[in-house]
Amino acid sequence: MIAPDAPVPLRIALLGHGFIGKMHEQAALAGGHQVVSIARSTDDWRAAVAAHDVDTVVIATPNALHHPQAMASFAAGKHVLVDKPMAMTVAQAREIADAAESAQRTLLVGHMWRYRNEVIATRDAIASGAVGTPVHTRGYGVHAGWGPSGWFVDRALAGGGALIDMGIHAIDTARFLLGDPQPARVEAVLTSAYGDLHGYDRASGIDDDGLVLIEWSGGALQLDGVWSAVESGWWQPRLDGVEADTDVHGTTGTRRIWPDLLVNGSMPSGYVHCSLPMYAAQMADFAHCCHTGATPIASSEVGLTAMTIVENAYRSAGWTTS
Repeated sequence: MIAPDAPVPLRIALLGHGFIGKMHEQAALAGGHQVVSIARSTDDWRAAVAAHDVDTVVIATPNALHHPQAMASFAAGKHVLVDKPMAMTVAQAREIADAAESAQRTLLVGHMWRYRNEVIATRDAIASGAVGTPVHTRGYGVHAGWGPSGWFVDRALAGGGALIDMGIHAIDTARFLLGDPQPARVEAVLTSAYGDLHGYDRASGIDDDGLVLIEWSGGALQLDGVWSAVESGWWQPRLDGVEADTDVHGTTGTRRIWPDLLVNGSMPSGYVHCSLPMYAAQMADFAHCCHTGATPIASSEVGLTAMTIVENAYRSAGWTTS
């Protein structure tokens, strides 16, 4: 349970003003926090991080900037909310986590589906035995009929393609539903199927279709041998599951986060899946932890484990990792 909003508003330097940056900004304002960068826009992120009237930094920039911006923020004594993926590599993610610990500052990694009511309800149902003992899950991190451009298809800035962009959401959601077990084995098949039509290919290191298999061990439910299949992709011809949707099969039943959402492979007209309330709940958790020193729901361990699975998946599929 997230505590009520902190009595002292955060003073936030927001780095990045794309779609996700705007969601973080709206979440901060909804919680009564001050986004300093609204009134003082700059292209000098180092100055923004070092500013004396900033106590927290929200990082919503291209993936390649997450590590240097987080490290600079902790060196300046700031708390940090960094969007997923935590970094470009596991080694960078560990450095970020170590820096947060050394600076005694809060680090929250933006795995926002952990704050979505339907996801939490499904997690609680599974923990209470609604499906018996979990056996396997299937999850989705897919865009249908669309894919990103710009830095998202530049491996030097993104670190990969659809897996690190979309699949990581479904990977972390599956782990959350299962009580946060550890990955015992990761295997993957990844392809670049649609890139010729959209300006990238396998040689560029950008994947747009794939399947990741994860075998789990331990966690709150003490699951050994339970496995998760996660599909990732851009430009798919149809949706089999919305972003982060996960179907859990157990010994006595099944439970899916959004079982009735899709109609003929598409979402209802006007429905917004990636909506503000879960970002607001994430920001509330961040503020609470900044003021109390508590561990966030989307902790550094959460971000590091997700990054470990993604890196191992790329390696398993034969895609180079840096």
